[in-house]
Amino acid sequence: MKQPDLGKKIAELIKSKGLTQEELVEKCNLNVRTLQRIECGEVTPRSYTIKVIFAALDCSIYDSPKSISSKFSKAEFMISKWLEQVYQYVLALFNLKTHTMKKLFILSVPVLTICLVLFFYCSNAIAQQSKTELRKKFDQTSSNTKFMLWFNSGQIDSIGLTYLENACMMPDNDPTIIGRTGINNHNKQLFDRGIRFVQLNSVSKVVADSIAVDRGVWTVSINAVPVASGTYLTQWHLINGQWMIENEMSKSDKVINTEANK
Repeated sequence: MKQPDLGKKIAELIKSKGLTQEELVEKCNLNVRTLQRIECGEVTPRSYTIKVIFAALDCSIYDSPKSISSKFSKAEFMISKWLEQVYQYVLALFNLKTHTMKKLFILSVPVLTICLVLFFYCSNAIAQQSKTELRKKFDQTSSNTKFMLWFNSGQIDSIGLTYLENACMMPDNDPTIIGRTGINNHNKQLFDRGIRFVQLNSVSKVVADSIAVDRGVWTVSINAVPVASGTYLTQWHLINGQWMIENEMSKSDKVINTEANK
Protein backbone atom coordinates (compact mmCIF):
# COMPACT_ATOMS: atom_id res chain seq x y z
CA MET A 1 0.00 0.00 0.00
CA LYS A 2 1.41 3.39 -0.99
CA GLN A 3 0.94 6.93 0.23
CA PRO A 4 -1.42 8.72 0.66
CA ASP A 5 -3.63 5.58 0.91
CA LEU A 6 -1.45 4.20 3.71
CA GLY A 7 -1.82 7.33 5.86
CA LYS A 8 -5.58 7.42 5.32
CA LYS A 9 -5.85 3.75 6.25
CA ILE A 10 -3.92 4.28 9.50
CA ALA A 11 -6.06 7.31 10.41
CA GLU A 12 -9.25 5.28 9.79
CA LEU A 13 -8.00 2.42 11.96
CA ILE A 14 -7.01 4.78 14.82
CA LYS A 15 -10.48 6.27 14.76
CA SER A 16 -12.25 2.90 14.54
CA LYS A 17 -10.21 1.54 17.46
CA GLY A 18 -11.02 4.61 19.61
CA LEU A 19 -7.37 5.44 20.14
CA THR A 20 -5.48 8.71 20.22
CA GLN A 21 -2.21 9.38 18.42
CA GLU A 22 -0.42 9.50 21.78
CA GLU A 23 -1.75 6.10 22.78
CA LEU A 24 -0.69 4.57 19.47
CA VAL A 25 2.85 5.98 19.49
CA GLU A 26 3.37 4.57 22.98
CA LYS A 27 2.57 1.10 21.65
CA CYS A 28 4.73 1.56 18.57
CA ASN A 29 7.65 3.36 20.25
CA LEU A 30 7.32 6.24 17.80
CA ASN A 31 7.01 10.00 18.27
CA VAL A 32 3.78 11.83 17.53
CA ARG A 33 5.33 13.98 14.80
CA THR A 34 6.41 10.92 12.81
CA LEU A 35 2.93 9.40 13.05
CA GLN A 36 1.35 12.68 11.97
CA ARG A 37 3.60 12.92 8.91
CA ILE A 38 2.72 9.32 7.99
CA GLU A 39 -1.01 10.03 8.32
CA CYS A 40 -0.68 13.12 6.15
CA GLY A 41 1.20 11.20 3.49
CA GLU A 42 4.31 13.33 3.79
CA VAL A 43 6.63 10.37 4.32
CA THR A 44 6.60 6.70 3.42
CA PRO A 45 7.65 4.63 6.43
CA ARG A 46 9.82 1.58 6.27
CA SER A 47 8.07 -1.79 6.03
CA TYR A 48 9.11 -2.59 9.62
CA THR A 49 7.42 0.60 10.89
CA ILE A 50 4.25 -0.20 8.93
CA LYS A 51 4.11 -3.71 10.42
CA VAL A 52 4.55 -2.32 13.95
CA ILE A 53 1.76 0.26 13.48
CA PHE A 54 -0.69 -2.30 12.05
CA ALA A 55 0.18 -4.78 14.80
CA ALA A 56 -0.56 -2.15 17.43
CA LEU A 57 -3.88 -1.47 15.72
CA ASP A 58 -4.60 -5.25 15.75
CA CYS A 59 -4.89 -5.35 11.97
CA SER A 60 -2.93 -7.19 9.30
CA ILE A 61 -1.96 -5.11 6.33
CA TYR A 62 -2.12 -8.25 4.16
CA ASP A 63 -5.80 -8.71 4.98
CA SER A 64 -6.89 -5.27 3.93
CA PRO A 65 -9.27 -5.14 0.96
CA LYS A 66 -6.92 -2.97 -1.07
CA SER A 67 -4.03 -5.36 -0.40
CA ILE A 68 -6.12 -8.31 -1.63
CA SER A 69 -7.22 -6.27 -4.61
CA SER A 70 -3.59 -5.44 -5.27
CA LYS A 71 -2.69 -9.14 -5.23
CA PHE A 72 -5.45 -9.92 -7.71
CA SER A 73 -4.29 -7.03 -9.86
CA LYS A 74 -0.79 -8.45 -9.94
CA ALA A 75 -2.13 -11.92 -10.80
CA GLU A 76 -4.29 -10.47 -13.57
CA PHE A 77 -1.29 -8.57 -14.87
CA MET A 78 0.86 -11.73 -14.92
CA ILE A 79 -1.88 -13.74 -16.69
CA SER A 80 -2.47 -11.06 -19.27
CA LYS A 81 1.29 -10.80 -19.81
CA TRP A 82 1.54 -14.55 -20.30
CA LEU A 83 -1.40 -14.59 -22.72
CA GLU A 84 0.17 -11.76 -24.66
CA GLN A 85 3.43 -13.70 -24.92
CA VAL A 86 1.56 -16.80 -26.12
CA TYR A 87 -0.31 -14.70 -28.65
CA GLN A 88 2.91 -13.16 -29.93
CA TYR A 89 4.50 -16.61 -30.13
CA VAL A 90 1.62 -17.99 -32.18
CA LEU A 91 1.75 -15.02 -34.51
CA ALA A 92 5.48 -15.47 -34.93
CA LEU A 93 5.00 -19.19 -35.49
CA PHE A 94 2.62 -18.62 -38.39
CA ASN A 95 4.90 -16.00 -39.87
CA LEU A 96 6.90 -18.24 -42.19
CA LYS A 97 9.22 -15.51 -43.43
CA THR A 98 11.81 -16.39 -40.76
CA HIS A 99 12.99 -19.88 -39.73
CA THR A 100 10.60 -21.38 -42.27
CA MET A 101 11.63 -25.03 -41.97
CA LYS A 102 11.68 -25.00 -38.18
CA LYS A 103 8.23 -23.46 -37.99
CA LEU A 104 6.85 -25.81 -40.63
CA PHE A 105 8.14 -28.73 -38.59
CA ILE A 106 6.54 -27.43 -35.39
CA LEU A 107 3.24 -26.83 -37.16
CA SER A 108 3.28 -30.20 -38.89
CA VAL A 109 3.72 -32.25 -35.69
CA PRO A 110 0.19 -31.71 -34.28
CA VAL A 111 -1.32 -32.02 -37.74
CA LEU A 112 0.43 -35.34 -38.36
CA THR A 113 -0.54 -36.55 -34.89
CA ILE A 114 -4.20 -35.81 -35.55
CA CYS A 115 -3.99 -37.49 -38.96
CA LEU A 116 -2.42 -40.64 -37.46
CA VAL A 117 -5.08 -40.84 -34.75
CA LEU A 118 -7.84 -40.48 -37.34
CA PHE A 119 -6.13 -43.04 -39.60
CA PHE A 120 -5.90 -45.71 -36.88
CA TYR A 121 -9.44 -44.98 -35.72
CA CYS A 122 -10.85 -45.28 -39.25
CA SER A 123 -8.75 -48.39 -39.98
CA ASN A 124 -10.05 -50.08 -36.85
CA ALA A 125 -13.63 -49.12 -37.69
CA ILE A 126 -13.24 -50.42 -41.26
CA ALA A 127 -11.68 -53.68 -40.00
CA GLN A 128 -14.51 -54.23 -37.54
CA GLN A 129 -17.07 -53.48 -40.23
CA SER A 130 -15.30 -55.87 -42.62
CA LYS A 131 -15.34 -58.65 -40.03
CA THR A 132 -19.01 -58.06 -39.37
CA GLU A 133 -19.80 -58.24 -43.09
CA LEU A 134 -17.79 -61.47 -43.49
CA ARG A 135 -19.64 -63.05 -40.58
CA LYS A 136 -22.90 -62.09 -42.22
CA LYS A 137 -21.73 -63.71 -45.46
CA PHE A 138 -21.49 -67.11 -43.75
CA ASP A 139 -24.68 -68.63 -45.15
CA GLN A 140 -24.85 -72.31 -44.23
CA THR A 141 -28.26 -72.79 -45.88
CA SER A 142 -26.82 -71.72 -49.22
CA SER A 143 -23.76 -73.95 -48.72
CA ASN A 144 -25.92 -76.97 -47.95
CA THR A 145 -28.09 -76.32 -51.00
CA LYS A 146 -24.99 -76.17 -53.23
CA PHE A 147 -23.56 -79.33 -51.63
CA MET A 148 -26.75 -81.32 -52.34
CA LEU A 149 -26.93 -80.00 -55.92
CA TRP A 150 -23.29 -80.78 -56.65
CA PHE A 151 -23.29 -84.19 -54.94
CA ASN A 152 -26.52 -85.42 -56.48
CA SER A 153 -25.31 -84.35 -59.94
CA GLY A 154 -21.86 -85.93 -59.48
CA GLN A 155 -19.89 -82.65 -59.31
CA ILE A 156 -17.57 -84.02 -56.64
CA ASP A 157 -14.65 -81.74 -57.60
CA SER A 158 -16.82 -78.67 -56.99
CA ILE A 159 -17.56 -79.95 -53.49
CA GLY A 160 -13.85 -80.54 -52.94
CA LEU A 161 -13.09 -76.85 -53.56
CA THR A 162 -15.04 -75.96 -50.40
CA TYR A 163 -12.50 -77.90 -48.27
CA LEU A 164 -9.02 -76.80 -47.23
CA GLU A 165 -6.13 -78.82 -48.69
CA ASN A 166 -5.41 -80.30 -45.27
CA ALA A 167 -9.05 -80.64 -44.19
CA CYS A 168 -10.06 -83.51 -41.93
CA MET A 169 -13.23 -85.62 -42.33
CA MET A 170 -14.50 -88.18 -39.81
CA PRO A 171 -17.33 -90.12 -41.50
CA ASP A 172 -19.52 -92.49 -39.48
CA ASN A 173 -18.04 -96.00 -39.12
CA ASP A 174 -15.17 -95.16 -41.51
CA PRO A 175 -11.52 -94.22 -40.89
CA THR A 176 -10.59 -90.55 -40.59
CA ILE A 177 -9.79 -88.95 -43.94
CA ILE A 178 -7.06 -86.28 -44.20
CA GLY A 179 -6.78 -83.96 -47.19
CA ARG A 180 -9.00 -82.73 -50.03
CA THR A 181 -8.08 -85.60 -52.38
CA GLY A 182 -9.12 -88.27 -49.88
CA ILE A 183 -12.39 -86.45 -49.17
CA ASN A 184 -13.15 -86.27 -52.90
CA ASN A 185 -12.51 -90.00 -53.27
CA HIS A 186 -14.81 -90.77 -50.32
CA ASN A 187 -17.66 -88.67 -51.75
CA LYS A 188 -17.16 -90.25 -55.20
CA GLN A 189 -17.49 -93.75 -53.68
CA LEU A 190 -20.77 -92.73 -52.02
CA PHE A 191 -22.06 -91.30 -55.29
CA ASP A 192 -21.08 -94.45 -57.21
CA ARG A 193 -23.03 -96.56 -54.68
CA GLY A 194 -26.15 -94.62 -55.68
CA ILE A 195 -26.41 -92.54 -52.53
CA ARG A 196 -28.17 -89.22 -52.95
CA PHE A 197 -28.98 -86.52 -50.40
CA VAL A 198 -32.65 -85.92 -49.62
CA GLN A 199 -32.17 -83.53 -46.71
CA LEU A 200 -29.24 -81.39 -45.48
CA ASN A 201 -30.38 -78.72 -43.03
CA SER A 202 -28.48 -76.51 -40.60
CA VAL A 203 -29.85 -76.59 -37.03
CA SER A 204 -27.52 -74.21 -35.22
CA LYS A 205 -24.31 -72.29 -35.86
CA VAL A 206 -21.74 -70.16 -34.03
CA VAL A 207 -19.73 -67.58 -35.97
CA ALA A 208 -16.62 -65.82 -34.61
CA ASP A 209 -14.12 -63.56 -36.38
CA SER A 210 -12.56 -66.30 -38.52
CA ILE A 211 -14.10 -69.53 -37.24
CA ALA A 212 -17.63 -70.85 -37.73
CA VAL A 213 -19.14 -74.08 -36.39
CA ASP A 214 -22.34 -75.48 -37.89
CA ARG A 215 -24.47 -78.38 -36.69
CA GLY A 216 -27.23 -79.94 -38.77
CA VAL A 217 -29.12 -83.03 -39.90
CA TRP A 218 -29.04 -85.08 -43.10
CA THR A 219 -31.02 -87.80 -44.85
CA VAL A 220 -29.79 -89.92 -47.78
CA SER A 221 -31.53 -92.26 -50.20
CA ILE A 222 -30.70 -94.97 -52.72
CA ASN A 223 -32.81 -95.15 -55.86
CA ALA A 224 -35.14 -92.50 -54.38
CA VAL A 225 -35.71 -94.65 -51.25
CA PRO A 226 -34.58 -93.00 -47.97
CA VAL A 227 -32.13 -95.34 -46.27
CA ALA A 228 -30.51 -93.41 -43.38
CA SER A 229 -30.47 -90.13 -41.49
CA GLY A 230 -28.03 -88.55 -39.07
CA THR A 231 -26.26 -85.43 -37.91
CA TYR A 232 -23.18 -83.51 -38.99
CA LEU A 233 -20.79 -81.05 -37.33
CA THR A 234 -18.69 -78.82 -39.57
CA GLN A 235 -15.99 -76.32 -38.67
CA TRP A 236 -15.34 -73.55 -41.18
CA HIS A 237 -12.30 -71.29 -41.38
CA LEU A 238 -12.21 -67.85 -43.01
CA ILE A 239 -9.22 -67.79 -45.39
CA ASN A 240 -8.54 -64.73 -47.58
CA GLY A 241 -12.16 -63.62 -47.36
CA GLN A 242 -13.59 -67.07 -48.18
CA TRP A 243 -15.16 -69.61 -45.82
CA MET A 244 -13.54 -73.05 -46.18
CA ILE A 245 -14.29 -76.36 -44.40
CA GLU A 246 -11.47 -77.35 -42.05
CA ASN A 247 -12.99 -80.23 -40.06
CA GLU A 248 -16.14 -82.30 -40.50
CA MET A 249 -17.85 -85.09 -38.58
CA SER A 250 -20.86 -87.20 -39.57
CA LYS A 251 -22.89 -89.74 -37.60
CA SER A 252 -25.77 -92.00 -38.58
CA ASP A 253 -28.58 -91.84 -36.06
CA LYS A 254 -31.16 -93.98 -37.83
CA VAL A 255 -31.23 -96.60 -40.59
CA ILE A 256 -34.51 -96.21 -42.44
CA ASN A 257 -34.43 -99.03 -44.97
CA THR A 258 -31.88 -101.79 -44.55
CA GLU A 259 -32.95 -103.63 -47.71
CA ALA A 260 -32.30 -100.67 -49.97
CA ASN A 261 -28.94 -100.08 -48.29
CA LYS A 262 -27.59 -103.53 -49.29
